[in-house]
Amino acid sequence: MRLLVVTNDYPPTVGGIQSYVRDFLATLDGSGVEVYVLASTQNAEEAAEYDRQLAANITAIRYPVRVMLPTLRLRKRMQSIITEYDIDTVWFPAAAPLAVLAPAARAAGASRVVASTHGHEVGWSMLPGARQVLRRIGRSVDTLSYISNYTRGRLDTAFGGPEWCALPSGVDLHTFRPLDKQDVLRVRAQHGLPPDAPLVTCVSRLVKRKGQDILIDVWPEIVRTHPDAQLLIIGEGPYGSNLSRRREASSAKSNIRLLGRQPFSDMVEILAASTVAAMPCRTRGKGLDVEGLGIVYLEAQACGIPAIAGKSGGAPETVDHGRTGFVVDGRDPRDVINRLRQLLDDPELRTQYGRAGREAMEDQWSWEQRAVTFRQFLHMPSDPRSSTK
Repeated sequence: MRLLVVTNDYPPTVGGIQSYVRDFLATLDGSGVEVYVLASTQNAEEAAEYDRQLAANITAIRYPVRVMLPTLRLRKRMQSIITEYDIDTVWFPAAAPLAVLAPAARAAGASRVVASTHGHEVGWSMLPGARQVLRRIGRSVDTLSYISNYTRGRLDTAFGGPEWCALPSGVDLHTFRPLDKQDVLRVRAQHGLPPDAPLVTCVSRLVKRKGQDILIDVWPEIVRTHPDAQLLIIGEGPYGSNLSRRREASSAKSNIRLLGRQPFSDMVEILAASTVAAMPCRTRGKGLDVEGLGIVYLEAQACGIPAIAGKSGGAPETVDHGRTGFVVDGRDPRDVINRLRQLLDDPELRTQYGRAGREAMEDQWSWEQRAVTFRQFLHMPSDPRSSTK
């Protein structure tokens, strides 16, 4: 079987959909499937370095623009790849807007065309012109995938009631895992973090929807009852300068650290050495800007630490409220303060929630489970190596 992936969202660029594509393609390693990725180029040097380290079954074909649009030129390039490599299946990991090329992919010889939705298509569904694009996509692909019940509910009518497949991210249970006490101390020492202080960590792109601002704003209240509590914010993005100003204006600024973008391995260790993970996201723009799912909540729970999620989009589906963490109103400072204090005040509750969170990730969110669904989504045969055109 030969699969072509057409996407703007591919590493080394960092982001949720980029990780989604990378991790699902990793489940095909050793399957006999040949994968070709037609991807945009954000930074040519970094892209070339990343592509040199790809698995043997993956070939990256870089399109020389930062953002691919469904133009005539891109259509011809995609079709030439389908013909040259005898492609069976085409996957558009972000349906809007590139999946409007689905008919062209089929015309070039692809026997199956599928696409995935995330959170941004919800915004598209609220705009008349963009909604028409979604309807065209829904009529053109064989199957659409969704990452949360929330997004499917918002998108079903917009796409015209297509065939759906649930395909949320999984979590790497080997990379994201609980640390023992000695490892926690080692990681904290290595990164200059206090050995025994409560650490509340937010890992996310710095955009207003994610709720880092409310964490900074409530931190003086947290420090009033937990004087050594530290707030760690990991990530980069356009809201970074605003967050820096908020920190400087805070009476608790010495307890707030903006760590910027961290190497992946460092981010994993810091998260696992934390006390609580929090990202009190909230929907913005009258529903145009919404959290599709929230992989960071899964990663935190896989590390055995409780997670605080916001009431936006599919985020509440990642945390079992009152069992593995809490779901809060990211617009309500008092709600955020109360739930943070509830966890910081009670080590036994944190341990209980952390253990339940890890078990939930093992039971419901492993990549082994996602791999089976992904292969069904692609219509892979039981032995992909036996497939022929």
